[in-house]
Amino acid sequence: MATELTMPQMGYDMQEGTVVRWLVEEGAEVKTGDPVAEIETDKAVVEFESYATGILHRILVPEGSTVPVGQAIAIVGAPDEVVNGASAAPPAAAAPTATEDDGAVEPPPAEPSKAATPLPGPAEVLVPPPAPAPTATPLPVR
Repeated sequence: MATELTMPQMGYDMQEGTVVRWLVEEGAEVKTGDPVAEIETDKAVVEFESYATGILHRILVPEGSTVPVGQAIAIVGAPDEVVNGASAAPPAAAAPTATEDDGAVEPPPAEPSKAATPLPGPAEVLVPPPAPAPTATPLPVR
């Protein structure tokens, strides 16, 4: 069964990555851990390693393309496997739907605005200052 190599999330805040260069060509054999592409994040360019073993059947994203995290960028499968295609959209994206009566495309539902009213801050709490330390320490008793 073919495996889709997807754009990895290489950092906590990473939302998308750019395929800088493919290190292998379509039809080449790859093993788990082999570097297959160079991916540019907002902070660095890193090598992307294959997490599947087989033949790189199809490169879905050309060099220089920026794609969201989770989108398929290549397909790896068995040597005798026939691969027709892959999902072009990231798994979380919803495709617009067409209505049958008028043929118009409905826009996806709008996300709620994040610019809502600010939350109230914490109540002001008065804390007494710590007691001052003694300036001299007593000498030990002999």
